Amino acid sequence: MNGRYPYLKSVGRWSFALVPLLGLVEIGAHFIEIHRRVPEADWVAARLFVTSRSTPEDLVAFAPTWADPLGRMYFGPAVATVAREGRPDEARFPRAYEVSLRGAHLPALADWTREDVSRFGGVTVTTLRNPAPVSILEDLVSLVGAGSPRIRVSRVDGNRESECSYGHGSVQSGGLGYGPAIPGNRFSCPGGGFVGVSVVADLDYVARQCIFAPPSGGGVLRLRFSEVAFGDMLRGHHTLYVEAERGKTGAPVSLAFKTDSTPLGTVFHRDGDGWKPFGFDTGQLKGQRADLIVDISSSGDRRTYCFEAITEGKASAP
Repeated sequence: MNGRYPYLKSVGRWSFALVPLLGLVEIGAHFIEIHRRVPEADWVAARLFVTSRSTPEDLVAFAPTWADPLGRMYFGPAVATVAREGRPDEARFPRAYEVSLRGAHLPALADWTREDVSRFGGVTVTTLRNPAPVSILEDLVSLVGAGSPRIRVSRVDGNRESECSYGHGSVQSGGLGYGPAIPGNRFSCPGGGFVGVSVVADLDYVARQCIFAPPSGGGVLRLRFSEVAFGDMLRGHHTLYVEAERGKTGAPVSLAFKTDSTPLGTVFHRDGDGWKPFGFDTGQLKGQRADLIVDISSSGDRRTYCFEAITEGKASAP
């Protein structure tokens, strides 16, 4: 064969040289990576800049996405809060501080108005203004998370409605395949089911803070929020924990909104939908307060379902 393909003999003769050559390439790549690493001092300077200017209403986000763990480490939980890291979207923040490495930017902020760019060595902080921030009247996640007296939870089985009690306990979590953490502070229902605020990984493995309310045993989970302020729209998102929906074999989950006198609408989450947005026109209730009733149901098992919703007015001027 080597007679027909003499170049193979040459390759074989010099193949031993590939091993040290590959080693040199790896050493060079390691050297470059070390020198491209952002010093801790740059992160600290950027954090001091952001903390001195930001308010709790502002978004602090890290770009590119792989830099997010570094941002959480250097900025700490006081800045990289659950509300910011597990945000439903960016539209609800009036201003953003984008902390970025290597010139990266978040696509979700591409249309925002740039107000300032400050550089701290390898870290760049871009201050951006939302051209059309959402005006939030009520945030259902905050009501559930605080165990507010403005929320009641029950389980409905046929004509029987059973109250779910609110309690304080320890967080329950497991490893891969066990689903999201079950919150310690939650409403526990007789016959199965619970409601509480948790953080769920969606189909894209993005963390989302939401109302964790997995329907169980064919019953309906009912959440009643009292004296909710209504505006132009009721908007939100819903999802299933990534491992429960990526196989696309589960039964859909129904999410229905209504008041005592007015049906507002029903949406369904089907496996593969991911972090799916929804919205209902509530103009007929604008300026009023009424109880908002939310019914969650499914015929399937392992429906690790989570949703968030707000009532909102028209977008305010920047």
